[in-house]
Amino acid sequence: MADAPKEIKLSECENLIKQIRDVISVNIVLGEKQEIEEIHVLAEDTRNAKQLVRDIETLFRVEYGIDLDHKKVSIVQLNKGQKLAQGKRLKFTAIQFSLSGTQMEATVELTSAKKSCQGKSCGLNSRSNRLRLFAQATLDALSDFLESGSCVILEEVGQFPMNGRSMVSAAVTYIQGSVEECLIGTAFVKQDEKEAIVRATLSALNRRIPVDI
Repeated sequence: MADAPKEIKLSECENLIKQIRDVISVNIVLGEKQEIEEIHVLAEDTRNAKQLVRDIETLFRVEYGIDLDHKKVSIVQLNKGQKLAQGKRLKFTAIQFSLSGTQMEATVELTSAKKSCQGKSCGLNSRSNRLRLFAQATLDALSDFLESGSCVILEEVGQFPMNGRSMVSAAVTYIQGSVEECLIGTAFVKQDEKEAIVRATLSALNRRIPVDI
């Protein structure tokens, strides 16, 4: 009798895949029954994508006793120049909040290759306002990374279901001199909606931030 498949712990599984040669980052999508629905992989282009898929299939067979359908794995490969730029993108490294009565203060830390900056936002601790506070704190930290003469205004945040999962979005107006541009970023909620709105806000703006900051 075959052994039952080993339970998949999302973060552990993603870290295992990251150990495969040439893999840069991984995002696993689980279904309602905690089964693998999609695996999205960002990798270098030094090996054939089919070989990367075979390595992932082998990992699941050995570590979890699962015969993974190769159609569930999508591979995006970056050339060397793209990888260098991606490595310089702004990332968030810390998130926290404090409560005082009905008020909440959100703090977000963003980090580039050269520096780290904190942003803060304080306001009413209501369900409808909570995501907005973390998005605004993200923009407050991000202001230290913007080019001279530019600024960002938070327009709207939202949370909605998509394909059985929860997604958050952030809409902002990016102003550079006399030019205004409406940008939208989205992110799936993995474990915490506060972290998701920070990722969504960065998603809207990361490509507007200089890579050499």
